[in-house]
Amino acid sequence: MKAELAQLIALQNADNNIRTLQAEIESIPQRRAEIEKEFDQRAFEIRAMEERRDAAFHDRAGLEKEIFEQKQRAERADRNLMAAKKPDEYTAAIREADAARKQISALETQVLEQMEAFDGAEKELAERAPEVEKLRVEMENSFKAFDQQAKEQEQKLAEARAEHERLLKELPKATSTLYNRISARIRDGVALAEARNGACMACYMALRPQVMADVRRGEEIITCDNCNRILYYAPVKKAEPVAV
Repeated sequence: MKAELAQLIALQNADNNIRTLQAEIESIPQRRAEIEKEFDQRAFEIRAMEERRDAAFHDRAGLEKEIFEQKQRAERADRNLMAAKKPDEYTAAIREADAARKQISALETQVLEQMEAFDGAEKELAERAPEVEKLRVEMENSFKAFDQQAKEQEQKLAEARAEHERLLKELPKATSTLYNRISARIRDGVALAEARNGACMACYMALRPQVMADVRRGEEIITCDNCNRILYYAPVKKAEPVAV
């Protein structure tokens, strides 16, 4: 029976390992998101500069389109001025042409401002290019290490599951059935509990002296009257004397 209890303890250890690995694997998306968040925070200033540069580029393109439209407006006004035969037509054409040219002048000033903003952001980005590259390499290395760790955890999980099946098959049918039934019913899935100092270490319920004595002998499967876990006794190893 002692050998059977040893197998049960080994099975419980394998199952604990499975639960730990499963929890780690299930946390992979969150852990990866945390790595991404860390690098996002470090790259915040750089991305802000890139956004300013891109905004300046798009704003300039929009302004240049407006300038083109205002130039067409001024050309139409000039044609209307040449074709004007009445004083009011002549006056309207002059006003239209002047308004278009004033708008063009204001837009060209804004274009220059956006060009300066674009060039300034480009210069800053060029100066910080080594920093950006270092950050990119660090991020790639972190993701590679993380992916390798996740792969190793998947492999360990497969090995732990195989060990679980092996140990379960080696147990007597009645014992394996009891173990599975307790594991399924207990919230944390832990079917075994150590009996120490006259108590169950899972629920801390005191054990009757006779029960504790029977658990220490290890000649039969005994369960806790309170939490129903299988009890086992682990002798305390004496510390080896230190050589002087």
